[in-house]
Amino acid sequence: MTLGHPAGTNVLENNRTLSLGLRSLKPPDSVSPSNARSEKSSKPEHERQDGLSDAEWEIRTGRILLVLQETLPEIFKMGLVTSVDKSTGAPIKPSSVLPLTLGPSANPLDFLHLSSQGQHREGGGIEPIYSPKVTLEYTPPVALPAPFPRTLHIEGVPLYVASASFLRHTMNALYTDLVVTLVKVSLDVPPSPKRKEAFSNGEEPASNPPERKRFQREKSLHLRLITTGKARVSGSPTEWEVDCTYIFSPVSGLVHKHIINSIHPAPHQAVYDSFSKLVGFGWRSSEEAEKGPAPGTMCKGHSK
Repeated sequence: MTLGHPAGTNVLENNRTLSLGLRSLKPPDSVSPSNARSEKSSKPEHERQDGLSDAEWEIRTGRILLVLQETLPEIFKMGLVTSVDKSTGAPIKPSSVLPLTLGPSANPLDFLHLSSQGQHREGGGIEPIYSPKVTLEYTPPVALPAPFPRTLHIEGVPLYVASASFLRHTMNALYTDLVVTLVKVSLDVPPSPKRKEAFSNGEEPASNPPERKRFQREKSLHLRLITTGKARVSGSPTEWEVDCTYIFSPVSGLVHKHIINSIHPAPHQAVYDSFSKLVGFGWRSSEEAEKGPAPGTMCKGHSK
C-alpha cells in the first residue's frame, strides 16, 4: 500500500492560500535588496555595467576613441555625436537638436528626459559615449570676475550636450566656412609600476587581478584641434587652437571627464556671460558644491 496525504489536505491548503490572498509569484516591489543584489550578480559579467570585463572595457573605449576622432571635426556641421552602434561601431548622427531656450522658465526635467532618450538606449544595440555624470572643465588663463569661479565646471549629460549645441549655433551664426582639423592625437595609458620594473629586469610579472584592472583601465585621449573660419561681418579669417583631454571611466568605459586644457585665443568674457544666461543656472564654488546641489542647479565651479 502506498501512503499519501489525506484527500482533504490539498483542498485545505488551497483554501488557506486563497483566504490569505497569497501569490505564487512575488511582485516586483516585494523583492528585498539582498535578493535584488543576488539577481544582479547572477548576470553575466559583460551584462553588468559595474562588472564590465577587461575585454568589454577595451572594446568599448576603442569604439569611443575612433568615434571621437571621426566626428569631432564635423561638430559644426552635424552636432555632437553622443552614441554609437555597438554591432558596427559606426557613430549615430544626432536625430534631434536639443532646445537652446533654457532660461529660468525652462523645466530642467524636460531637458533630462530628452537627454535620457538619446543617451541610454542600449537595448537596441545603441551605446552611449558619455557617462550620465560627465563633467566639462575649463580654467580660463585670466580669472573671471565674481561670481564666476576660477575653474568652470559643468556636470551631467544634459548641460554637456547643451554646451556643445550652444557652441555650434553661436559659431555658425558668427562665422562661415568653419573647419575643424585634428593636429594631434595621443592616447595615455599609464603602465603599472610593478609591471614596468618586472619587464625591465626581464621577468614576467606575477598575476595580480585587482592591480592589473586598475592600471589597465586608466585611459585618456589627448586631442589638439585647430578651428578656422571667416567672420560673417568683416570677412576676416580667424583661427583657434584647442587642447583638450577626454578621460574614460574605469568602471563603465564611457567618457566621464572632458578637460579643456587651453583655448588660443581665449574666449572673451561675453562668451561666458551669454552661456550663463542661456543655461539659466548659477555657477557655484567648490565649497558650495560640497554641500550638495541647490534646487534646479546643474552648473557649478571648482576653485583651485
